[in-house]
Order: sequence, then C-alpha cells, then structure tokens
Amino acid sequence: MVKIPKLLLVAFLTPILGSAGLLTYAIVDGLKPIDRAQVASLNDHSLPPLPKVGMPGAVAPEKEFLPVSAQTAQEINASRPFVTTKNVKAAPFSHAMGEADTERAVACLATAALYEAGGNLSDQSAVIQVILNRARHPAFPKTICGVVFQGSDRRTGCQFSFTCDGSMQRWRPSATSWNGATGLARAMLNGHVDERVGLATHYHTNWVVPYWSASLDKVTSVRTHLFFRWRGYWGTRAAFAKKVAGQEPTITKLAGLFPSHSAGFAVESEAAEADSASSPDLAQALPVASAPLPPEVKRTPIVVRKLALPAQAGAARWSVNALSVCHDVPVCKVVGWSDPASEPSEITQTTVSASPPDLVFVKIARNRQQQAYWDCGKWPRVSGSKCLGSSEEVRNLIYAD
Repeated sequence: MVKIPKLLLVAFLTPILGSAGLLTYAIVDGLKPIDRAQVASLNDHSLPPLPKVGMPGAVAPEKEFLPVSAQTAQEINASRPFVTTKNVKAAPFSHAMGEADTERAVACLATAALYEAGGNLSDQSAVIQVILNRARHPAFPKTICGVVFQGSDRRTGCQFSFTCDGSMQRWRPSATSWNGATGLARAMLNGHVDERVGLATHYHTNWVVPYWSASLDKVTSVRTHLFFRWRGYWGTRAAFAKKVAGQEPTITKLAGLFPSHSAGFAVESEAAEADSASSPDLAQALPVASAPLPPEVKRTPIVVRKLALPAQAGAARWSVNALSVCHDVPVCKVVGWSDPASEPSEITQTTVSASPPDLVFVKIARNRQQQAYWDCGKWPRVSGSKCLGSSEEVRNLIYAD
C-alpha cells in the first residue's frame, strides 16, 4: 500500500473538508490534531489570485466606460440579467476604532453617501454598504476614508467621482441632510446591514456601461444604481475577512466640514466603544455645519429666475441658456420646468417643494461655481452627484447660499 505524506494529504483535503472537517479526519484516523496555523497557511497558499477585471486602476480612466449614449447604455444594462444564485448578505461591520478615528470614518461615509446618492437614505445605505464591503476586502484600502478617497489625488481615475470632479465645491448639503447621512453612517458602522446589496463591491448608474460590468455578477438595483460582486471566491463572504485598520487618515478636503478632519483635532477619550448590538437613533445625530461664511458674503442677495425649457433643446442646452440668464448676477439660481403645466405662477420655497423643477442652475461667483442639476430620471447623466434629489434637496439647492 502506498503511503501518502501527511502534508500532501492535508493540502488535498483542506479545500474539501475545511478546518473543522480536517480535525475530525485527524482524530478518526488516529493522527495527532493538525496545527491550525498550518491549516491557515495552506488555505492562504490555495487562494486564487485577486481578479484583474474591476480592480482600481486596472485600465486608463478614459477606457473605464464604453463610448455609448445614455439610451444605448440603458439598453445594454437591461439586457444583462441579474445573477440567480443567492444574494448572501454581508456580515455586520465591527471595528475597534477610537472615538477620533470613528468620527473620521463617519465623516467619510456620510460625505460619500450624500454626494454619490443624494438625500435619499435608502440610496445612501446601499452606497455605504459597498464602502464597508470594500474596506474588508483585500483588493481595496484598509480604512474607510482610504476606500472613499482612493485615487482622489488625480483629476480622473478616482473610485468615487465626487472626490475628484469638483462636486464638493459646487454643492453644499443642508444641515438636515448631514444629520441623516451621519446618523445612517454611525448605524452601519455599528452593525446595521443593507441586505439588498449583499457582497457587492462595485456599482454604477444605469446610463453608463463600465468595461467590467459584463465580467461581474449583477446582484441588485437600487433606483438608478446597479450593484455587482466579483465571481468566484473573491465574491464570497469568506473573502471579506480583512481587518480594518484602527487609524483613519485625515482628509484635507473634509477639514472645512468636519472638525475630526481638521489639524489638531483631539478628543478626551480614545477608548473604542464598538457596540454592534445597539443601533443609534438617526434623529440623535449631531448636525455638521459647514465653515461659517464671512458676514459680507451672507448679505449677498440670491436672485432666482425662471427659464423656459424647450423639450427639443435637451438638458445640456438648458445649462448654456441658464448661464446667459445669470451672466450679470453674483449669486443666481435658475429654475425651469419642461412641462409648462407644472410651472408655478410664483417661485417660492413652498411652490418649488410642491412642484419641483426639472432644472436648477446654480451660480455663486465668489466660489467660481456654475453648475446645472436636472432630473436624471428623465435626462440621464454620468455623475449622480449632479442629479436633482428630493423636494427638500431641490429647495435647499435653490435657496441656500
């Protein structure tokens, strides 16, 4: 009878039986229990290499998306079916970060949630879940803020477009919006899971087609966003075992919004208070205010003007027309409705909430801000951060200075 060396037998049985089954085999066979470190080492060596498709920086930024129109992109995306296998939910996130690092992580999650998904908490939850999934996956940075701002030092190629396309200079969410996003971020850091997203590490809007989308499993959709996970081992729950680093980096771009990202920020206690069994009340989140504006800036009046939106012109042309309307006004907002029947006779906070416009153009000369926002459900665009959101968000966009 040919005797098989024990180490070769262990290597053969490990992927079949797993660690627990291997120990059972060892005892039944009369062998000494196999050392767990040895099993772990064998497991590590047997892992497949990280996937190349969908890895950050795998292709040049200009090759990230297929060069097709929004309508064609939607047709392509619709033709690709959702995966039929079980959508396994992610494990609750847990961490041992101190208070200061937790505050920095909350800030990064809330900022990504707002600028990627707008003011809807359900949409924000899906985005936050992807970030938490990435932070635990070996293909991505090991901190929350590292995941969010990966590639943000480049004008193109950033993983989350708002970090490098100027969105943070063009739009400032209201304190109410920050409250909701930071509260949700805390809840998910403390173990709340968005089960819809599962183990997704990638997503994109419905009107673009990334080069990688056909090579990953399409697991779900949340409004206009489609979510994907890697195929094979790197899309299974076992792949999300990386420990998140305990120290979150300070992000300069957030210094004016969050004290935790300012130089010299300190807290009285650095003790980790990670209690995944409790989920904080979102309403108890403290407001995060933007840096105060100088008094002379606050007194600059906001001029709100209406613009006719001819359907044949299209959203991009409306933006050009809006700019001409505001050419001589330092702080100017332009609103427009594609359906004249929906246009209120008087523009007030109440009427724009009751009948939200299809276009909002914002010009703030002191910030060199000139940006058009429109209803992306009707007129798709690549960046979701430039889409009109809830009626409250639209009202704040028009009347907040």
